[in-house]
Amino acid sequence: MSSQLPAEIPGQTVLYSITILVALTGNLLLIFIMKRKPETRSLTGFLFVNMAVADLLVTFVVMPISIASLYTDGKWLLPGILGQVTCISGYFGYYVATAASILSLLIISVDRYLAVVYPFSGFPTFRRAKVLTVVIWLISMIFSIPVAVVWRAIDYAPWGTYCTPVFENLGEFGMLVYYTYLFLLMYLIPLLVISSLYALVGRALWRRNVPGISTEIEQRNEMTKRKVVRTLVIITAVFAFCWLPTQCYHFIFVFHPDVRDKYPMSMFLSFWSGQANSAVNPWLYMTLTEKFRKALGNLLRRGPVEPSLQLGTTRSRPNQAIQ
Repeated sequence: MSSQLPAEIPGQTVLYSITILVALTGNLLLIFIMKRKPETRSLTGFLFVNMAVADLLVTFVVMPISIASLYTDGKWLLPGILGQVTCISGYFGYYVATAASILSLLIISVDRYLAVVYPFSGFPTFRRAKVLTVVIWLISMIFSIPVAVVWRAIDYAPWGTYCTPVFENLGEFGMLVYYTYLFLLMYLIPLLVISSLYALVGRALWRRNVPGISTEIEQRNEMTKRKVVRTLVIITAVFAFCWLPTQCYHFIFVFHPDVRDKYPMSMFLSFWSGQANSAVNPWLYMTLTEKFRKALGNLLRRGPVEPSLQLGTTRSRPNQAIQ
């Protein structure tokens, strides 16, 4: 019997369905515009396409699992080896996508720092988008190895099979280490580095005497850099805000494992907010970035743009919904 009130489930399903629709539309549009409009192609734009791919992974894999868990009370319905493989790969992919998103934001902040603080240095090696993409996904997979180690489809008789992290004899300590690891590597440390870099960028930009710049072109360039930094700070802040409830819930669960049954709605909202970031990201970038905003407006008014050159470059009943 589900610990949630039956009346809540249809509303939660509708909320997830809307989130999936918004995420699919936004991320596919972002990729489409980047492919068709050469003026939108930059390292920052390329990395946001990278984030769009990660967001689509969350949309196609994680959100349907979350909807299904509403109706199965979190039970994992696939049997045997297939159940084990889908359990591990599903949550491994979830955390790989999350890591890829935060690492993309981190690389973007490094790029902005280099562009503003060292404007006369090209750093061509750093700005190889394809190389950066491979590095981001490789690091994301390495960071997510502990997820593949601890997640298992386990039969908890008489309740059924659940896809859940298993810590064997480590118990609460192992759980604390696991969630602390995820919190530090996939949330706190990257956000601290990003915040520090943008603080340095902001200081460098606002210390410059823009009216005294010798040419109008240079002055416009300075103002453009400021707008870009504002946009990226907003997107990073929204990422941090969306994922904070999930991170907090993990640590509450470590010390109060009954939180799921006592406060089911808080669990639902905590995990939904993190996944909803996949729907917010592309729309934020497309509406806050001038070139993407113009391309999106043209697309909505006139339909698809003309093709252009392709882009080169504890062992009781488990709290199974802990993610």
